[in-house]
This record gives sequence, structure tokens and C-alpha cells, in this order.
Amino acid sequence: MASGLVVVLGVLLLADAAARGSWDVVLVALGPVAAAVWVTWVATVRPCIRFDDDAVTVVNPLRTTRVPWPAVRAVRQRWQVLVDTVDGRTVTCRGGPALPRRRPGAGGPADAPAVRPLLDRLAERRRVAGTVAPVAPVETTWDRVPVVLGAVAGVLLVVSVVTATVTAVA
Repeated sequence: MASGLVVVLGVLLLADAAARGSWDVVLVALGPVAAAVWVTWVATVRPCIRFDDDAVTVVNPLRTTRVPWPAVRAVRQRWQVLVDTVDGRTVTCRGGPALPRRRPGAGGPADAPAVRPLLDRLAERRRVAGTVAPVAPVETTWDRVPVVLGAVAGVLLVVSVVTATVTAVA
């Protein structure tokens, strides 16, 4: 929440500097604002867990992993949702629901009702596929969009530092 407010404030101040014609301020502030927007998007908005009839797809900040249902050995939850595969890998879902805090004195593990739809779909797919389903490979790929946008934010950050240095020397 706080990072979102920082991003909104940065964008508003950047727009105000542009509207006033203070292009030196825009050039100095553009890189940090772009980096803050990118980090906020990659870390808090983008990560998620999607699933359909064929697979569970884990979208982490810079990578996406698609695990076909026959390749899923178990779904469990620690601080994040973990998908264990039949080949021994564990995929951590950065965008999954977190465990609720346990109350002091409450016995037993914390319950995670937000993971229930994923577990229900896994059980359904196992019933449909039976026990002899072929295991498709787990696919992990870099996502071009966040990587390219991160590179652009990095270049803008370098431009801002160089502009700030040049204006400070002059």
C-alpha cells in the first residue's frame, strides 16, 4: 500500500514538473519514478497463480512456470504457496495468498482457505486423468515484458543520475 502511494505521488509530481516546463526536474526525477513504478508492479501487482483444465501457471516477478496437472505431486503452503512436481522441483508462488496469522494459544497449523480452489482443481484433475496420465514437462520461461521494462527503467535511472551530476557540476 505504501509503495503504491509513493508511486502515485512520484507520478503526480513528475506530471506537475512537466506541466510547469521544468524539464531539468523531469529528467532528474524520471528514472527514480520509473524504477519505483517498475519495482512496485513487478513485486506486488504482477505475481499471481492461474489454473485451468490443463495446468497451473505460476507468474513470479520475472519468470513464469507452467506445471501441467499430471506433473503436480502436491500443493502446500508455507509463507507462500508451493507446488511440488513429480520430478522433485518445488515452484514457489510469490503471488499466492499468505497464511493468516495464528492467534496466541491456538493449537494446530494455520488454515489457508484461499488455497482451497487450487487444491480442489488438483483433486478434480486427478479424478479425470486417472492414475496413468502422461507427465508433460514443466516449462519455466523468462517473461520478456517485465525484463524489458526493467531494462528501460534502469536506463532511465542512469540518465537521471547523469543529468543530476551534470546539473550539479554546471
